[in-house]
Amino acid sequence: MAEGRPRALTREAGLSPVAATLSLFQAQRLLASALDRRLLAAVGLSSSAAEVLVRLGAGPDGSRGIGDLAEDTCFSKSGVSRIMDRLERRQLVTRRTSPEDRRHTVMEVTAFGREVMWEALAIMQLAAEEDFARYLSDTDISHLAERLDQVVAGIRGAEVQDPIAPRPPRPSGHKVDTDGGGGVG
Repeated sequence: MAEGRPRALTREAGLSPVAATLSLFQAQRLLASALDRRLLAAVGLSSSAAEVLVRLGAGPDGSRGIGDLAEDTCFSKSGVSRIMDRLERRQLVTRRTSPEDRRHTVMEVTAFGREVMWEALAIMQLAAEEDFARYLSDTDISHLAERLDQVVAGIRGAEVQDPIAPRPPRPSGHKVDTDGGGGVG
């Protein structure tokens, strides 16, 4: 074992779950950072904002509720709301009252927002090919997607069936990034 390194982070007996999780986090940060640079330069959106816009545009008639978007993105409702505020200021989305329940607001992609969404999708596709897919075979990508979907479903199921006990309050001044990336949008 490498001196001074916890066994969970070594690859002596295969990749441990901790090492694999840390590698996943590292890959996610590198991919998000590269995507952020591309998106910010081309359309002025962070990867978080672009993801929300794309997921909104994929909804029925280009509209969805903030709660649905939070569920799909794994961002907090307040994080999605902040992203929506930024997208609304840029006239990429609008708010309207839900026809099903007048107490709820739904977000809707504008015509200009749809143009930006398609441009963002093209950039995301290029980034996925150049920064991700070129290192893996189609089979690897398919298996990875299946396994990650399995992890997401398992964790979401665990949250519903066996919620984690509430954590003690954080010390004052400690801020947590809850909108999924801290990028500008």
